[in-house]
Amino acid sequence: MLQAHVQQTRLRLMLILVSPIIVVLLGHFAARLFVSLLGDWAWVGTSLVYWGSLIAIIWFLGDKQMIRRWFDRSQGSRWWLVLALGMGLMAFPLLFIPNMHVMNSLPLIVAWFLFAVINSTCEEAYWRGFLLDETSHLPRAFGVLYSALFFTAIHPLMLGVFSKINAFDPAHPTALIPFWIILVILSLSFSLIYLNTKSLRLSILSHFLSDLGNLSIFLFMNMVFIT
Repeated sequence: MLQAHVQQTRLRLMLILVSPIIVVLLGHFAARLFVSLLGDWAWVGTSLVYWGSLIAIIWFLGDKQMIRRWFDRSQGSRWWLVLALGMGLMAFPLLFIPNMHVMNSLPLIVAWFLFAVINSTCEEAYWRGFLLDETSHLPRAFGVLYSALFFTAIHPLMLGVFSKINAFDPAHPTALIPFWIILVILSLSFSLIYLNTKSLRLSILSHFLSDLGNLSIFLFMNMVFIT
């Protein structure tokens, strides 16, 4: 009986550790499919598959009590709120302000806002809440870096299929390095905020602001440019 429990625990841990790879691969192939089906609107179908995979993994492998705890009131110093706001607002001067002229369609503006709400919640629940909680018995640095690695990878490997800014260009292999560094910094910041506040509220807020600031769906539709 004990041996069966140990084997079940090991299998669950293996599935948890493999799940980011599954998410990245599923997202990549979904993006390729929806590019052919939806063109510039590929982000819609891809996002639904992506969010669905995150929710399914959390639901089937996660602890239900753990899920409820994610949305408790934030604990710790108010400086974590300052960090959350600072990281979340970072994209506004870089992308939002130079490209705010693209926001000339009310349906796209509504979609942009809704995307930021849903995406920030789903991504923080999986990449921070789920992965960090489920690897808490391992060295803490492992869970944080493991999450950051695949969170960064999802951008070129999934979003890069239809978003030129996120796409890897073999002719300029180092062009995306600054962008990847920013993503790693954001992921590490979100992780630190979650681990120190014992809640996803501030990391979701920070992520939400970041998605607004980078003009998310406008960027996915290649309407946004870096000057």
